[in-house]
Amino acid sequence: MNDWAGSAVLGVVLLIVLRGAAKGADVYAALLRGGRRGMEAAMGLLPALVGMTALLALLSASGLSDALSGILKPVLGLVGLPEEVTTLLLLRPLSGSASLTALEEVFARYGADSRAGRIASVLMSASETIFYTLTVYLGATKLKRLPWVIPVSLASYLAGATVCGLML
Repeated sequence: MNDWAGSAVLGVVLLIVLRGAAKGADVYAALLRGGRRGMEAAMGLLPALVGMTALLALLSASGLSDALSGILKPVLGLVGLPEEVTTLLLLRPLSGSASLTALEEVFARYGADSRAGRIASVLMSASETIFYTLTVYLGATKLKRLPWVIPVSLASYLAGATVCGLML
């Protein structure tokens, strides 16, 4: 399978190069222009990504995420979400890797087939890392002001989590 996939990728690249050369395009110059644009986009995103990473480290090191988990446990119980998934619920909008770690912890402690494991699975698979995604997309497009993006994103995330808690 890997040999076939590698051959397919090589074939597509060769096809693009040959087609560009047949049309008289400077394929190598186009490659360099595209690489330069990609590097410029990456450099534009870097400050926002560094800021997001620093925020996540600060939340974890300060114990704020644990304090929020304690505060939210009774509220989440009202919509049927078990306290075992509170950490995942808080981390998912912020970080994919941190929420994956929280998911693994739920699986290890309670089992993947437990109610907490099933709810954690649905929360993880049916949601997005809202703030990371907005950082990347809005940073790439250089948009500065979209007043409804974050509230609508968080409201849809909470609606999905509520349905998850009530249905599973």
